[in-house]
Amino acid sequence: MATLSHDMIIEILGCLSVKDLLRFKCVSKLWCSWIEDPYFINLHLSYSLKTNTNHSLILRHSKFQFLSVNYDSPKTTRRLEQPFGEQKKPIQIMGSCNGLLAVEYDYNRIFLWNLSTRKYQVLPSTKIDFSSPSICYGRSIYYGFGYDLVSDDYKLVRMVQLLGENDEYFHSEAKVYSLRSNCWRRIKDFCFHLIFYRELGFLANNVLHWMVSRTPESSNRNLVGFDLRSEEFRVVELPDFCLDENFYFDVKAMGGYLCLTATHRELNDVVVDVWIMKE
Repeated sequence: MATLSHDMIIEILGCLSVKDLLRFKCVSKLWCSWIEDPYFINLHLSYSLKTNTNHSLILRHSKFQFLSVNYDSPKTTRRLEQPFGEQKKPIQIMGSCNGLLAVEYDYNRIFLWNLSTRKYQVLPSTKIDFSSPSICYGRSIYYGFGYDLVSDDYKLVRMVQLLGENDEYFHSEAKVYSLRSNCWRRIKDFCFHLIFYRELGFLANNVLHWMVSRTPESSNRNLVGFDLRSEEFRVVELPDFCLDENFYFDVKAMGGYLCLTATHRELNDVVVDVWIMKE
């Protein structure tokens, strides 16, 4: 009776869904060790990204719960049971990447949550290092989450900006959490104003992006990127028409690339142009 080689079994397992793999861990201790091996996990992730499979859309169901919708079978929807504790405490998603969610639970604790295995890791707390002025207009916190292929590390970026009365006072702080080292590090502060409250950074080409302005009172918008490899901020140039007040534009990620949508009127029609930057 012929038996399959180890390489062939690994190749077959790499094509299966995460749900099936979790079931097959019960076949034997050997299979369990294969499936939990970091090499196989990376192999399975690479296959999923290459074939565009094992994708889910996460939708907010309430302040306390989320739904997962299977891309391959949109009618397949399941409620995500969060494993952190009490179900009736608010959860805020701060970013997602490769099946991992960075979430804030009960306003003060941050977790990295693997939706497929339901395992999670609690991030160490980190304080905001600067003090607020006596008259403070507002404090905003922004996050971005992504994977750096070069260092094989997941990173969470936290940016804090503080505005004084009449925008006369502006202070910023930026920190990066590394899953590999399990610690936060202070990095160079940013010198721009984040526009949208609690906007999440979106990942494209190994860079997290946010819409910003040069100063709090400026109406001109720019795109700034945070390179997960070098851990530096840089301004990303936008097309010239973004300066035209007749255009409303938004920037997101599509298929791993920067995607810009420009909405404008032509006679009685509303026209939407879509630009994708593949450089």
